[in-house]
Amino acid sequence: MKPTKQKILESALRLFNENGIVNVRLQHIADEAFVSVGNLAYHYSNKEAITNALYDALTKKQKDLLAEYRIVPLFDNIDRLLQHTYQLQEQYIFFYLDTLEIIRAYPTIGQTHQGHIASQISQLKTILDFNASRGALRPEAVEDSFEKLAVQIWMTMDLWMTQQAIRSSLANSAQNYTKAIWNLLIPYFTEMGKREYEQMLERPYDFYF
Repeated sequence: MKPTKQKILESALRLFNENGIVNVRLQHIADEAFVSVGNLAYHYSNKEAITNALYDALTKKQKDLLAEYRIVPLFDNIDRLLQHTYQLQEQYIFFYLDTLEIIRAYPTIGQTHQGHIASQISQLKTILDFNASRGALRPEAVEDSFEKLAVQIWMTMDLWMTQQAIRSSLANSAQNYTKAIWNLLIPYFTEMGKREYEQMLERPYDFYF
């Protein structure tokens, strides 16, 4: 039998993903988890506490992904990172669709998230620097261009679900997600980078291992 706290979080995540965070009340979560509101409140005093716990779980998984792939971020590794990131965003889609509402309602989460974004951008820039140093990307032609590119990549990654929902797009898939991000990098490819990218596309692998 699952612990009550786990049942509450899983139920909240399911409801937040299906209905949006603003449309879910504690009673809804308690009913979904088959617990009383009093029992729910014993573990999580309010919806902010539940949201914070889900956010902590999300960011931990994001950090684990980056830690796994940032050591030697060759193109294959980057592509796997993007695939797994897309899967993670699907799992916690409520946060990406409701980010602005969440950080407005819960400033503490907002402050934490700002720091998390800065860390993500910094690690993306490190990946760019590494690939430039090994000759797969052209060096920065203008100072801070990789910093700006890292911000563009972060925006594409974190705002993908939102813009797809706004456009009611049928093209929301892991393949289109990764393609959109690679399209930001293609103009920076050296000849070596082009060859490596083409080889990566020709060599399928299992993204779900």
